[in-house]
Amino acid sequence: MGNGQHTCKLQDFSSLFDQRILDRAYGYRDAGMVTDIRQSTDDTDLWHAQVAGSLGFYDVDIRIHGGAVMSAACTCPYGQKHSYCKHVGAVLLTIADQQDELLADAALPNDASEAIRWYWNDQFPGANGWKAVDALDEQDWKAVRRVLETALGLPDSQLHLVSLIRANDSYTKRSATSAQRGNQTNANMRLLVPLFHPTDVAQLPHGWFTFLEAAYERLGDREGLRHMYSRYILMARTLPEAVYVQRLRQVSGEHWQEDRDAIVDFASRHSLEISYGGNNPAYERLLREEHLPKAAAIYCRHNANPRVLLNLLDLVAQTDPERWKDRVRTMLLQPDSEFYQVNNDASVRYVVAWISRIETVFGEEMAHELATQIVCMFPQREWLHTRLLPYCGITESRQEPETTVEDADDADGENEESNEQE
Repeated sequence: MGNGQHTCKLQDFSSLFDQRILDRAYGYRDAGMVTDIRQSTDDTDLWHAQVAGSLGFYDVDIRIHGGAVMSAACTCPYGQKHSYCKHVGAVLLTIADQQDELLADAALPNDASEAIRWYWNDQFPGANGWKAVDALDEQDWKAVRRVLETALGLPDSQLHLVSLIRANDSYTKRSATSAQRGNQTNANMRLLVPLFHPTDVAQLPHGWFTFLEAAYERLGDREGLRHMYSRYILMARTLPEAVYVQRLRQVSGEHWQEDRDAIVDFASRHSLEISYGGNNPAYERLLREEHLPKAAAIYCRHNANPRVLLNLLDLVAQTDPERWKDRVRTMLLQPDSEFYQVNNDASVRYVVAWISRIETVFGEEMAHELATQIVCMFPQREWLHTRLLPYCGITESRQEPETTVEDADDADGENEESNEQE
């Protein structure tokens, strides 16, 4: 944790947050959006961290004394007027998790089993549905594992995994691509396990994979869970799926580096598939937390989404700085690019986020150069000028649009959360 310094156990801080904000903070924590947590060496009450968002990274500073949260600040727009935003919450939750790591046991997760409980209870209300998971014995779960591993092409069919990734715009679509196989699997399961009567597996987090994941949990099959989590990471398209990086790390134990390298090897050999259809938040989390610049460069070269490069720019720049400088210049200095298609606050904030990121990674000189050229490209865009003037070496008082709701720091935007960018 941080610099490994001693600190008091963090006290409950939930009362500092609106419940909706705290719920979103849990989502950010689970997705691994919190990076670079550090405890100050000069003032051990002070903590600093960065939290990834759709517009780069926000800086968070928190003062904790005697385990109590004393104050907090975040550079997000909402944080300019309110102390306790979702980014601050995510950092506090991560600090609490790090403190709890020493107390954590080696028990396997039971998330899939709980999902099956809720699913069965929804399908068959009452005690029978709720207790169905516990009613299955070891032989039943072995039957579940055997049938589903065969039906889903596990554990080691890489060709099948490639086809799943290519088809994966969503888990629902992926289930639809194997509808015929799924129907046969359903029939087999009913014969082998009498209590098994699924009618709409698309309700489950990962469709049929959730049933197999539950079987691995119930059988204590760590190797099976390692394969499953690795696949989830490679197929991920939504931000919540990034949680599987941490789950794989916990389950893998001494095999973590082996599993990590296998994921990176597959992703590098199938870079087009990994980038097909959008970004992969889980793989991006793996790249960042494991500090893998070469693998990040391969991923970014084949991914057309500029937001991916925005978040991984510091990593990829370590491989070939001049090449990535050229790519950034090309993107930002095209007047008809997506950066400038609309002239609104969201567009301006996106451009400014890029200039800020460039300043952090490549230095003030390049940020100044690009900001000046962009201002000259669009002489009529006053708000863009106002926001970029500080990077042009011109200091001018500027008033940002008032931010009154916590969601406004997603203003580029909040609608994009459905695409899991923020």
